[in-house]
Amino acid sequence: MMKIKIVKPKIWNFEVIKGENAWKEVVYATRMSGVPETVKDKKAFEMMVENDYSSILEHILIKFDLKITKGNAPEFLEHRIASHTGYSTRYIKVSEGIGKETPNYEIILPLHLLKDKKIGKIILKANENSIKTYEDLISQEIPKEIARYVLPFSQAVGIYHVTINLRSLLNLLSLRLCVRASPEFRCLASQIYFNLIKELPIIRGMVGCRGLMRGVCPESGVREKTSCPFKNSNSSIFIPTKEEMKKGLKIKKFDLKKLIEIQEKIFKIWANWRK
Repeated sequence: MMKIKIVKPKIWNFEVIKGENAWKEVVYATRMSGVPETVKDKKAFEMMVENDYSSILEHILIKFDLKITKGNAPEFLEHRIASHTGYSTRYIKVSEGIGKETPNYEIILPLHLLKDKKIGKIILKANENSIKTYEDLISQEIPKEIARYVLPFSQAVGIYHVTINLRSLLNLLSLRLCVRASPEFRCLASQIYFNLIKELPIIRGMVGCRGLMRGVCPESGVREKTSCPFKNSNSSIFIPTKEEMKKGLKIKKFDLKKLIEIQEKIFKIWANWRK
């Protein structure tokens, strides 16, 4: 009998090579390039991140596994400066594979974001029909590489083992920890964020959306239409857009500690997926 299981986007087996001391690789490289010993180690690392001298961050390597939908997998693969090995729907039946004690079809659906439950039922039914068609084709001995063409966007077959350097990972996070990123990618990016600051605690406070990491938001003309918590010019966590900076808008006060606290509350909601 066909079994369908709704799962969440997932990051697991997260590892920073050399662990919490990995940042010292960057410091060693800064000394090689001429940064004097008078600049303390921690300050040298922070300077590389904050001033975007980012090529030097490629000396830090991160590995993890991820699960994403078939439809959003190409979006992940746009982050090209990474090595990945993926689940093959050409050779493996979709109901089988990594981490499944019994065969089932895993799908990722953001039904918790829908106000109308009737629409949710329509989406779920469409997925069930697609998977049933896939099953019927397989039972007729149609090759898996052809049968997979009927699989829905939601199929959780974007399963990858990833190796990525810190430079590329920070770029990924800066783009995907924005309120304008897709919900699924925000969920994955938030999980990566919490894994990263746990494994490499020195990086906390330097990671977030592009507005936080650059000191200015590049989303001019569109952020106003979002739920971004950093767009209120009267708050202590205001991050101006490029357009606002050009018009001479000045930051009255800024509380980085509060901003980190606010963004991590948001990231926890995104990471939990079902809330």
